Amino acid sequence: MNNSPPRQVPIEDQAQIENIERHPRHIVLAWDDGQRSTFHHIWLRDNCTCDECGDRSGGHRYLELGSIDPDIFPDDVSIDSSGALRIRWHGDSHLTRYSPHWLRMHAYSDQAIVARQPQTVFWDARLNGTIPQWDYEQIITDDSSRLQMFEHIGDYGFAILRGVPTEADQIEQLAAVFGFIRQTHYGRVFELISTPQQRILAQTAHAIRPHNDELFRDPIPGLFMMHCLRASDCGGGASIFVDGFNAALKLKAQNPEYFDLLCRIPIPHRRFLVDEVDDVALAAKWPTIELNSGGKIIAVHINERTMAPLDIDAELVEPVFHALRAMLNLVYDPEACITYGLEAGQAAVLDNHRVLHARNAFNGDRHIRQCHVDRDEFFSRLRALHRRVGSDAQFREYV
Repeated sequence: MNNSPPRQVPIEDQAQIENIERHPRHIVLAWDDGQRSTFHHIWLRDNCTCDECGDRSGGHRYLELGSIDPDIFPDDVSIDSSGALRIRWHGDSHLTRYSPHWLRMHAYSDQAIVARQPQTVFWDARLNGTIPQWDYEQIITDDSSRLQMFEHIGDYGFAILRGVPTEADQIEQLAAVFGFIRQTHYGRVFELISTPQQRILAQTAHAIRPHNDELFRDPIPGLFMMHCLRASDCGGGASIFVDGFNAALKLKAQNPEYFDLLCRIPIPHRRFLVDEVDDVALAAKWPTIELNSGGKIIAVHINERTMAPLDIDAELVEPVFHALRAMLNLVYDPEACITYGLEAGQAAVLDNHRVLHARNAFNGDRHIRQCHVDRDEFFSRLRALHRRVGSDAQFREYV
């Protein structure tokens, strides 16, 4: 079990169409709960899913946009006996029908779009001591528990599991719950064991600052997971997690100019290990803070250890360094960090596009296995769980 409160399920699927207002290029539906939704004629014709038009959601689309008159309008719009919207189109008398539930799910007013956004929860060190955990056996056998954990990852960016068997191959079984392991030059799974023959800092027992993984790749790995086979007997090596979204919002409030610079200027990252052991020369550029078209933060990309020399306009060099320093101070701040000492049989799953991870130094015999899973498959499974376990009314536009 976990101690995370259950999510509130919207009741949008119960809403019914109360009235239809017709306008020259669109209709407005008035709902029985007081909401109003605008739908343009061309949008309603384009999304028809009858047998003749096909359904693009499954890749079986026959209707082409070029075949639709840009000035199309209906001859008749009505509500049928089941409560569905029924449209008879001018010209060819084509019939389109929409359930009220489908229309509410896909309404595109500002209010409707906001309601479909993930319920992002921003957090900092105050989350320490109240971090929920999920039982591994439960999430692999019970869809409802798995959906709740997936939603928690969507909202918080991470989850902790307990009761994960400590067999060496178990991380592959764990990863299969979320998606497909992404193979890299490290292989499918990377062993984190301190060794005198370290190639990277992660293979040492040193403390590591908060960072996102492998920003020198394109695309950047999505979900990052760690499975603890053996905790350090010294009590060190605790994992540290930071909410990059929360840090970015703080930077925006403190210095909007720095925030804008880090959203606009791509920062180069590299991993060059070209010798008799490896043949790796990876390089990519990413903005430190990534926004979507609506200005919402959708990713942070921070790793001071893999940053390459800046290659930007000369007048931007010092301002970008100042902005980076301010952002790094925020993610390194102890008040931004939660600390969790993974024990044998526990695992952490992180959204590598949001949550930074780090660790304390240790001097014991610690063994962690880690791997990556791409985010698209994870969010695909989250949406599928909504359809299978919950209802489409719970759907959120996880990106």
